[in-house]
Amino acid sequence: MEKLMFYELNHEKYIGIITILDYEIRLSNCLAELSFSPGADNGKKVIVDLALKSGLNQYRFVDFAVDKNGEIILNSNQYVHITNELESIANILLQKKKDMVLNSILTDSKKAEILNMYSIT
Repeated sequence: MEKLMFYELNHEKYIGIITILDYEIRLSNCLAELSFSPGADNGKKVIVDLALKSGLNQYRFVDFAVDKNGEIILNSNQYVHITNELESIANILLQKKKDMVLNSILTDSKKAEILNMYSIT
């Protein structure tokens, strides 16, 4: 079973979105295994979408700094409110994993909200 997926962004602040697909995993262990190109995106962060782990609330998105070696700095996390555009991308990414959404801890109404909110082309 997939634990996460990564979507690269062309954004001034973020290098990408990591969508957590397994609500049972320990986030720090999962993120510690990831790395990005060293120094390629100096000063940028990565967004982690916790929708399937914590729900569609103020705790959905967390950002983490990435160090010069391309590793996620685990103690740099903070909950963030992202732009509508980035949230739309995150929702579209979740739609691509329909089975994961349907089998998640989200309520049926929240599952429907994600799966019906945007059409995938």
